[in-house]
Amino acid sequence: MTLISEIQTERIDVSIIIPVYNAAETIGHLISKILRETRVVIELIIVNDGSTDATGNLIRDVCDNRFILIEQENQGVYAARNAALDIHRGEWVIFLDADDDVKDGFIYERWQDAINTQADVMIFNAWRTGSSSSKTAVHVKQPYGKNLSGHDWIRHCVTHREWPHYLWLQIIRSSYIRQHSLSFQSGKSHKDILWTIHLAAANGRFCLSDSKDYTYKVNADSITHRSDYFDVRAQSYIEVIAEIIRLARLEQNIIIRVFLYRHALVEARHFLGLFRNNVGDKIGVKSCFRESISAGDLFRGINSLSDVFFFIKLSGKLL
Repeated sequence: MTLISEIQTERIDVSIIIPVYNAAETIGHLISKILRETRVVIELIIVNDGSTDATGNLIRDVCDNRFILIEQENQGVYAARNAALDIHRGEWVIFLDADDDVKDGFIYERWQDAINTQADVMIFNAWRTGSSSSKTAVHVKQPYGKNLSGHDWIRHCVTHREWPHYLWLQIIRSSYIRQHSLSFQSGKSHKDILWTIHLAAANGRFCLSDSKDYTYKVNADSITHRSDYFDVRAQSYIEVIAEIIRLARLEQNIIIRVFLYRHALVEARHFLGLFRNNVGDKIGVKSCFRESISAGDLFRGINSLSDVFFFIKLSGKLL
């Protein structure tokens, strides 16, 4: 891994972390927007995760004393984020994706909101767009404007069946990350779910804002929609469900333990849809599921008649 840094040794308010892989068409626009920030002291950490297109040359040409470039062999997006977390120095952290768009001045506005609410984690809203010009809100059921504990937020999200786990929604206090030794688990997909669950399970101060300062562009050609990637996603879902169950077993708060089991069952619903409709190696994925997840643990997540019917369906297919 190589590190190129021009950043000065002053106090840094916000670290912006962006992993990139073959993002030459989009990353320049995002960098320009971020580096136009003047009202908040930032460092921009970009991790070039083994790009094979013109990305490397493009970002090596960035000249700004707030910019840090990490270059490494391709290890995946989560390893890239961990590499940036290891060296970041900002009091707050924001994660972005290389192919999306942000509102001008959003870093300053997020930073101000986080300070004013005294949150450890603040979660914003965003617009979701696809091939058409229409856009919809990423989430609609959150307790906007309220301060609550991480455990209370878990209860809210599970109860309302809305888990806004997207990393680019968040601004997080760095001391909170370090206090709880938080990092990304290895893997290729869906581990942002676990990052957000661990953030909440640490039970810090959370605040939700309906400010839509980010535009998430759904790309039908992205790797997550490729048929040869569906089995990888299924394996990742298995790892996510197993980790939520492990966390539930360790949780001392009995009420939160129940809600974690419930969320494991929700993720199992997502997994089953992928398994039935898209997975190629059904025998291999089924075997992995049965080795990693027990029926008894998923049974603990049942909370409604609908859950009962789903559990029966899941058992018939996988358990």
